[in-house]
Amino acid sequence: MNKKITCSSVVASLLLATNLYSYELSSVTITSSLIKTDEKNTTYSTEIYTKDEIQSSKSKDLYDFLNSQTSLNIAPSYGNTFSQKIDLRGYGLGDGYQNVVITVNGRKLNNIDMQTQLLSAIPIDSIEKIEIIKGSGSVQYGDGANAGAINITTNGKNENYIKTYFGNNGTKNTTLSLGYNYENLIINGYIDYTSSDGDRQLSTNERNNNYNRNKKFDITYFPTNDLEIRAGRSFTNMNIKYGGSLTLDQYKQNPTQASYFTEQYFNSYVTDAGFTYNINKNYSFDFNFADEDKLSRYSSGYQSAYEYRSINSKLNIKKDTYNAVIGIDSFLGDRLGSYDTTSKDNKAIFTSIEYYLNNKTTLSAGARKEKVEYKYTPTSGISLDDELSLNAYDIGLNYRFDESHSVFANYNKSFQAPDIDRFFTYGSFNGFIKPAKVDNFNIGYTNIHKSNKLKLTLFKSNLKNEIYYYNTGDYLTSFNTNIDKSHKYGIELYDKYLLDDNLYTSLNYSYIISKIDNEDDGAGAYNGKDLPGVSKHNLTVNLGYTYKRLEALLSHTYRSSAYAANDFANNFTQKQEAYNSTDLSLSYNYKNIELFAKIQNLFDENNGLWIRDDAVYPVNFERTYYAGVKVKF
Repeated sequence: MNKKITCSSVVASLLLATNLYSYELSSVTITSSLIKTDEKNTTYSTEIYTKDEIQSSKSKDLYDFLNSQTSLNIAPSYGNTFSQKIDLRGYGLGDGYQNVVITVNGRKLNNIDMQTQLLSAIPIDSIEKIEIIKGSGSVQYGDGANAGAINITTNGKNENYIKTYFGNNGTKNTTLSLGYNYENLIINGYIDYTSSDGDRQLSTNERNNNYNRNKKFDITYFPTNDLEIRAGRSFTNMNIKYGGSLTLDQYKQNPTQASYFTEQYFNSYVTDAGFTYNINKNYSFDFNFADEDKLSRYSSGYQSAYEYRSINSKLNIKKDTYNAVIGIDSFLGDRLGSYDTTSKDNKAIFTSIEYYLNNKTTLSAGARKEKVEYKYTPTSGISLDDELSLNAYDIGLNYRFDESHSVFANYNKSFQAPDIDRFFTYGSFNGFIKPAKVDNFNIGYTNIHKSNKLKLTLFKSNLKNEIYYYNTGDYLTSFNTNIDKSHKYGIELYDKYLLDDNLYTSLNYSYIISKIDNEDDGAGAYNGKDLPGVSKHNLTVNLGYTYKRLEALLSHTYRSSAYAANDFANNFTQKQEAYNSTDLSLSYNYKNIELFAKIQNLFDENNGLWIRDDAVYPVNFERTYYAGVKVKF
């Protein structure tokens, strides 16, 4: 067992010390999938980022990295930078986040209501790998994995370091990370604190100041060579003020202004535990449990308390000609309001198999059966309940021409059960609406050489009952409902090329069309229209340079214009303007000390999120910068 821990530590240290990816590209193992698979051999579309790539970007936080380095479209939720919206594959900045499952070490971050996944609770330096699974993942994750899944893995053994940086708008951060390894025991912990004076202000000069505090402690114990036992506890506490929308003239004149602030306080306690037992060389068993208590409170006095409990377990079978998994999964959530309790409980059983016909061909197949139960219990009045039975399927093929070239084809059937907010409209019961169901088709090509990594995917998704909010123009008569039929299709291209030992470039581009085919509630007014909030062209490009102890990265992010988030009829006067941001980061390493700096939005572009006419939320609208130091010990 000691040898296992020591080898992992040595490999991690070598990767950190050498920036290996800058000199030689290689295929990466996807560890968060049901069956661990080399990315060249996958039967589905992937996008993977290693620890070196994440740290080389010098991103302030996870949202910053995902927006500037990946194919995802990210924007603050109505100005809230701590809780941002995520769009993958054209589901829109309005509700796209509900169509992608996000996990951290296997724990699901999706909520039972319309709160977005909270990624601000994950310090970026703690992340080991980010795996984006596109158009697949429904067998493993079930509810919500229509666009795919984003799987975040944090360090198995933390580094020992202290890091701090300072920037404009009073931005400051301090992180202390400690890791201890003794024989069969690994102990990790970190404390992370970030605060800012804010980037917008009222006429009274009050600014939208904020803070974010994260703490985590976990322990891993290996009583035998075949048994790993894990337990941990994390705490998040944050407070943020964010400004309301501006008219177009106000936004053009001065995007830093605000007429009012919304203040939100948030805390979360997570306890998790689990174990992995290697029964023999062919069979192993995984079990994980997580319990989360969290509170969201607004300055208006409105608050919601949440209780989440999740359990997932699986039996892994590994043979010479196939790998298989059989498991059960549950995600139970309660929202405790001032006048009611609303719950959404998901329970599922699933199985998946990869069969190796020969050294060149891999077949995969999987199925999931999920039961969703809803319950609404007011303090006075009639209790309501509903139940859904939903299925997910996945089948794929990968053919390898040689060690570098492979092609794949995949069909995936997924679903999204409505969140509990969809049943209500401004306090009144709206009715139990239908779940969304999606048929995903993917065809792709992968080419990985020592100096080049190329991935190309064509996809199409056919949707039934896509969930959305039908706005009549009057909140008293607006309601949640379904788009009867819609579809999405596009092309995704990723290429990373090493020009020489010191210089590399990368490109991540997607072209996406997202259409409404038929929508009965709008009396045909939305038929044939583009889904709002979806950019057709999405591009990130990078130019990286390393020389001895110096490392530099120049990057640019572009999203083309789109219809405003609420413009389902495509007839608003104002559209979502194109997004542009150029970033430059520098770092210098000397022994155990790293000095770093970054400028974001180098050319001071105005960027915003359009909800409707004259409802613009400024986003990354000014040049910002920060600089700091990281000391390892």
